Amino acid sequence: MSPTETTPVPLRIAHRAGLTPGATAVRAPEGELTYRQFDRRARAVAEELRAAGAGPEDTVLLGVRRGLHWAVGLLGIWYAGAAPLLVDLDAPDERLRTLLRAAGTRHAVAPDTHAAALLQRRTGSELFWASTTTAAPTSAAPPAAIAPGALAYVLFTSGSTGQPKPVAVGHAGLAAQAATLAERYGLTGQDAVLQFAAPAFDVSLEEALPTWCTGGAAVFVKDNVLSPAELEPFLAAERISVVNLPTPYWSQWAKDLERAPRPLPPSLRRVVIGSDAGRTADLTRWTAAGHPPVISCYGLTESTITATSYEPAPAELARFTGDELIPLGEPLAGVRAYVLDEELREAPPGAAGELYLAGPCLARGYHGRPGLTSERFVADPFADTPGERMYRTGDRVTRAPGSGSLVFLGRADDQVKIRGHRVELKEVEAVVAAHPDVVDVVVRAVAAADGPQLAAWAAVTAGSPLTPDGLRRHLLARTPRYLVPAVVTLMERLPRTPGGKLDPKALPAPALR
Repeated sequence: MSPTETTPVPLRIAHRAGLTPGATAVRAPEGELTYRQFDRRARAVAEELRAAGAGPEDTVLLGVRRGLHWAVGLLGIWYAGAAPLLVDLDAPDERLRTLLRAAGTRHAVAPDTHAAALLQRRTGSELFWASTTTAAPTSAAPPAAIAPGALAYVLFTSGSTGQPKPVAVGHAGLAAQAATLAERYGLTGQDAVLQFAAPAFDVSLEEALPTWCTGGAAVFVKDNVLSPAELEPFLAAERISVVNLPTPYWSQWAKDLERAPRPLPPSLRRVVIGSDAGRTADLTRWTAAGHPPVISCYGLTESTITATSYEPAPAELARFTGDELIPLGEPLAGVRAYVLDEELREAPPGAAGELYLAGPCLARGYHGRPGLTSERFVADPFADTPGERMYRTGDRVTRAPGSGSLVFLGRADDQVKIRGHRVELKEVEAVVAAHPDVVDVVVRAVAAADGPQLAAWAAVTAGSPLTPDGLRRHLLARTPRYLVPAVVTLMERLPRTPGGKLDPKALPAPALR
């Protein structure tokens, strides 16, 4: 039976392997896999995981780096009926232990015995693991049957309580997202799609899954911190047709191409950008130079990656008068977007409100956190079907009069974007305050030449030998780099009003790096 848009992604990939077994599914610096090889190696992973007791609703640490092993491990976990736990393997050991405890993870995939032993040592857990290097399973067992509502993956985002939030995404939302974006980007079996995002970003799934569902090749670049000019020869050599890039990276590319005009690889037909707000001036200069069309996307982990997209027609692009924020655009098929006031009434066009998202795109909630789930995933009073939910994004938006396109205005809370990562300022304050010499702290996002930076002002105990660099080193050993303030100012006490509230105007200016 042919798959449909609601068929879970791993079963669609298995079907594709049967249709085009000799086509290339994965290309990476360490080699490539046909769909037949991809499928068989994933089945071998699934066989080992099932023998170790992993199954539906179990999370499995995807303990591999970008490339072939990441692809095989991801699909193998799904073939076992389990759910990958997506983490940054470069995070401090203490962070990894926190994430595994929060997700209840007892299983992992790893390339070999040495890598598995290292994971167990770093996480302080006895993990039942499966190898991503086994070429084929020993049995002919098919991939697990997956219910649409089953857990697809867990990915942590920054939490305002000081603890990371485990977002639990279901297979129904993931299937809808993969099908919608495959159509939106016009993907076919002839496409070679760049695999650029880090594995701890859900954009890595957006790059790979619609590609595999349509029979194309996911192509991993070895180094995803190289400059846009350095990326171009790779795009040409691998005949890349679609790229999905962080908006600041694409913006750097647009400016570089204006300074040094040159043609881009002829195979490149589509550029997708997201993870941060873009500027219309970059879009105008890119389009005027005749480069491939750009789709700007917006979404959150809780909305299964992408929820809206924007691709202006030439006439619409010509109406921009300055350097404005690129609009968020229109909801993807099946996504409902509401702009609501504080009383949950729909704001008229041109008026500001908070953006709420609804539809099959929504995650199941926060894994094992029902209280937090009910706080952010609330009843949808506008739905046709009783019991449906909507997600409160915390983003302030408006609908542009006439077009109805969503326009981003700012945040309604303390969340900021730092190098593409969603960061809750309260979480950063919590990790700084955990130092024994810190008695009071406030963290803010401040403007810098290369984008927003975190700045912390901390009051420390009298006579403490702590220095700003010493505090940053302490934090780097315990939390991801993007949560560590770029600038730390130590003080005897923080300025506060007579009522005890922080007086932001009295904080000394940070010495930006």
